[in-house]
Amino acid sequence: MEIDEAIRRLAFIKYLYNLGVEQTRKPEPFCWTAILTFHDAVELFLELSLEYHGSGRRLRDIRFMQYFDELNPTLKQKGRSELTQKVSMERLNEARVAFKHHGTPPSKAAIEGFRASATDFFEENTPTVFEVRFADLALVELIKCEATKNSIKEAEELLGENKIEDSLDKVALAFAFLIDDYESRKIGDFGRSPFFFGEKMHFLSSFFMDIKGKLGDFVDRTKESIEALQEAVKILSLGLDYRRYSGFKLLTPHVDRTIGGYGIVRRTRGSMGTPTVEDVNFCKNFVIESALALQEFDFEVATAKRPRDLF
Repeated sequence: MEIDEAIRRLAFIKYLYNLGVEQTRKPEPFCWTAILTFHDAVELFLELSLEYHGSGRRLRDIRFMQYFDELNPTLKQKGRSELTQKVSMERLNEARVAFKHHGTPPSKAAIEGFRASATDFFEENTPTVFEVRFADLALVELIKCEATKNSIKEAEELLGENKIEDSLDKVALAFAFLIDDYESRKIGDFGRSPFFFGEKMHFLSSFFMDIKGKLGDFVDRTKESIEALQEAVKILSLGLDYRRYSGFKLLTPHVDRTIGGYGIVRRTRGSMGTPTVEDVNFCKNFVIESALALQEFDFEVATAKRPRDLF
């Protein structure tokens, strides 16, 4: 197996691990699913490791804990360390069997422990098996829209510098680039996208129309309602998860599309409080999920104009 293919699959495994981390932060019983997600991520890692190092044994013949015995001699022959966290992964496997096959849910404390164990497993073993750092893996490389990909990478750099607000700005822009790029490649003969749900209403407020009083309030509320409906219908028509989008929207600044490009308007977060690293990661994962979902069902319109330069 080529290393590029292995890295691509490792990026998905990291995505699965990140989903597990998100699930651990949910209240019971929703956090219970983290056990299944962590187990799937670890098992996929072990299967990939065995494939990458050329074992001739069929994967379907190997049980979860047997991967360690299969891999360790091969790693030792190549002068590498053996896999770590075997005991912790055995406990994870037992918890998964108890939950999935016997209906015994894990405790909240156990889930927190498995999150730490899974993190240690991937951070310690990824360099050993694949000679890359787990922290360096990202599904962002699978995104085809270059503007979105570059903006996500900039967000990750800013997050590394603990510039959380600036990082969220870049994630918000990444999503705007993604939607605009996708829609721009679906323009038909009459210059209209199938995802068009009405003209923009930027300049139809009471301020621009010089309307005051109750009529002005009515105009503004009507404008806001129509814009909200347009936005919701577009997200749903693209097949994206609207509930996750609503969380994304609450956490990220508003992106204004202007003649000169894109502008950022930071929202008042209210009860959302000060943004955190977890907020950025949630929003970043949402953009990546959306990009991959759109790529899964993409099509070109024969008469469509090519995407314009976003910068």
